[in-house]
Amino acid sequence: MFIACLFGTQALSAHAFGVRYQLDVPLYYYVLGAGLTVGLSFVIAALFLKKSATPSAPIRLKLLDLDGAYGWVVSGARWLCGLVGVAVFFIILTAGFAGEQSPTRNIAPVFVWSIWWVGMVYVQALVGDVWRLVNPWRLVFDAVVATLKLGPFTGRLTYPVVLSRWPAVAFFWLFAWLEQVAPFAEVPSSLALLILVYSAIVWVGMFLFGRDVWLDRAEIFSILFGFLARIAPTKIEDGKLWLRPLGVGLASATPLSRASTVLLLLLLATVTFDGFRDTQVWADLIEWALTRSWLFAPLFWVQQQNIDLRLFFESVGLLVVPLFFFVSYGVIAKLSALLSDGSYNTRSFSGQFVMALLPISLAYHIAHYLAFLLLAGQLAIPLASDPFHVGWDLFGTLGYRMDVGIIGIGTVWWVSMAAVVIGHMYAVYTAHVMAVASAKSHGRALFSQLPLIVLMVCYTMASLWILAQPIVQSD
Repeated sequence: MFIACLFGTQALSAHAFGVRYQLDVPLYYYVLGAGLTVGLSFVIAALFLKKSATPSAPIRLKLLDLDGAYGWVVSGARWLCGLVGVAVFFIILTAGFAGEQSPTRNIAPVFVWSIWWVGMVYVQALVGDVWRLVNPWRLVFDAVVATLKLGPFTGRLTYPVVLSRWPAVAFFWLFAWLEQVAPFAEVPSSLALLILVYSAIVWVGMFLFGRDVWLDRAEIFSILFGFLARIAPTKIEDGKLWLRPLGVGLASATPLSRASTVLLLLLLATVTFDGFRDTQVWADLIEWALTRSWLFAPLFWVQQQNIDLRLFFESVGLLVVPLFFFVSYGVIAKLSALLSDGSYNTRSFSGQFVMALLPISLAYHIAHYLAFLLLAGQLAIPLASDPFHVGWDLFGTLGYRMDVGIIGIGTVWWVSMAAVVIGHMYAVYTAHVMAVASAKSHGRALFSQLPLIVLMVCYTMASLWILAQPIVQSD
């Protein structure tokens, strides 16, 4: 059960409790109600948020002057955060290679898949850009450059413009495949080797093209966490720490590149597939494929290559679902451009309004992984006291045992539903703010948004249905 709790997702919250949440009304009431709520939020925004009401500059409050009287405290805090980030990085590597090879009794897989991947998304979006302070690849590279006295290091080569952020797109798909499909990614030594290989790629990339260039163009986690930090209520700018409304950093008049657009769509598509494969529909699709005579030969060939059919189908699904998202969003962008009367073309609309989908990705991440974080994350409590299994009890938590009752199955459902609905409503608001700020007229802004709003309403209902399948029971 602990392996299932560690490497499963939403479905496993139900498995851990041994029950499903009984809804008091049919599921489709919730699904339709959520869709109507999101649609109504667009109507309200259209009525009350006009172009004249759109602020020219976001409201923000200065919290701290980082270079002021307390600059030494800030510098010390930065140094401490960096030290913690690098220390954790090497602890994870060492434990992965030398520690016990059980996924639930080794801190490497527990930390990477629950604390770091799930938790860091929440921290970046709901607190601020903490990753920049603890990024071990950046800090280790800086330390080596300083030790070797290389001075301002800008790399040896010019990064090819044609590559854009496509390397990051490829890295993220591979990361999603490792997280959701690959069985060896839960083995501590294999995971440590993967981390080491990726670290080598990052450091070589920094050496060849420069630290900042590689982090901005190819290092997937710096790019992705940077996007999520745009949602956060804090931002460091001009040597000051600012407090701002949630999500204000999403609105931008500059369209993203094609690669960045694909990356944000891929983020949403991969987490959606992770939920979809827990549904009966996915199981039925696999059964359908296995009973098609015209698929017998290719599937038999796959088995002859010693490829597990489950891994094969999930790998195919992880390709097909993102392609479906790309095509759907492309059609929506084309329709919206046609309705905008020249305010946008397909390229500019897709690159600009994809940022409005980021709150949806965050919402689904919360709905899909919160129970996983609260359950599997508990495994890190005793492991933190003895990461190498040598008998330490550094923090007095070695005897801690997992509490599966930390979150109830009913709470999982209601949090999931609230996250999905609120995330979509904020996405509608963000899209409307961007539209009224850049369209030729308020009317054109409304018309151009209609296809995107329809997409958001449909995804609200679809995602809520997917989330409900493994955890609720409805008459």
